[in-house]
Amino acid sequence: MKEKGTKDLQKVPAKFFKDRSDYAPDYHKIIQDAHKNNNSWISKDLKNVFKDFSFPFYFIDFETVNQGVPIIKGTQPYYPLPFQWSVHKWESIDKEIKLNDAESFIDFESQNIEREFIKRLLKSVGETGTIFAHSASTEKSVLKRLKDKDNCSDLAEKIEKLINRVADTLSLVKKHFYSPLMNGDYGIKNIIMSKSIPSDISYNEKDNIGSGTDAQLAWFIYTKKNTSKKDKQKQIDLLIKYCSKDTLAMYHLLKYLINSSKK
Repeated sequence: MKEKGTKDLQKVPAKFFKDRSDYAPDYHKIIQDAHKNNNSWISKDLKNVFKDFSFPFYFIDFETVNQGVPIIKGTQPYYPLPFQWSVHKWESIDKEIKLNDAESFIDFESQNIEREFIKRLLKSVGETGTIFAHSASTEKSVLKRLKDKDNCSDLAEKIEKLINRVADTLSLVKKHFYSPLMNGDYGIKNIIMSKSIPSDISYNEKDNIGSGTDAQLAWFIYTKKNTSKKDKQKQIDLLIKYCSKDTLAMYHLLKYLINSSKK
């Protein structure tokens, strides 16, 4: 737009905006207006979206590691090995949940880690209720790989049913919510850290794990031969807290969207 004399994104003429199917219609205009008016935008259709979901709600987040030199049998170099998950369960709209309410799985050593990962997950999320993940394609891709593993073949039908229950909070936000505090970033951590929704979660504590890259580094620290028991336990504690924050963040996001849809 610079060559057309427009230097401020807030002044780009609407005729130059293009729709994208994975975002709300006119999402460029929505973002522009939100920044112009310094107000959040909530879709009028949001109230209808929740009719498709059923309690209890589950919020899931996975951590994977790409090992250059695999130490787990049945994996190849740079295979995305799932080694951790967090699950928060939300029973009903009037029930509060906290960080320590999360159920966690984490394993660095089992040679059957993927089977244990999915067995525990299937037990944690039960057979009913909607399961939410932010950028759910990541979690779904892990689940699809596990479904096709020889050592998980007897669980394939249950895994497929689990996959069919997964809804994407990222898609919800893209189509139904925008805050100018987000500055165009729809990631769950940015939504939380930018204070786009009410939350007391922080990813900025000292010695904190704050990203998937940090989580992978924690795997390598733990699995080093000379890592002490004390340092191994430290990595476990940090990883559990980090992954639990992501699932609790989705709870805060969904609760905010549900309450906003009623206004």
